[in-house]
Amino acid sequence: MKNITVKYGVDSITKQVEEDFTFGDLQESDVFKAALGFSDRTKALLDGIEQSPGTVIPAGAIVRLETAANTKA
Repeated sequence: MKNITVKYGVDSITKQVEEDFTFGDLQESDVFKAALGFSDRTKALLDGIEQSPGTVIPAGAIVRLETAANTKA
C-alpha cells in the first residue's frame, strides 16, 4: 500500500491505495469521485504534466485533477 494525495479545485484527500494503482484507476474511482465531486471528464496532472491513464501513480504523489476541455473532431 502507498499514500497519494489528490486535489480537485480547493478540496484534497489523502488515501492509501494499492501499489499498482494507476491514474486511470483514480479517475474511475467512486471513492475519490464522491469525496472530491469530480466527473468522468477529468485529466490527471503530476507536477503540471498530464499523465496517461495507464501510468502507475508513484508513492507520495500529489495528483491534481482538472476538468478536461471539450474537443471537437
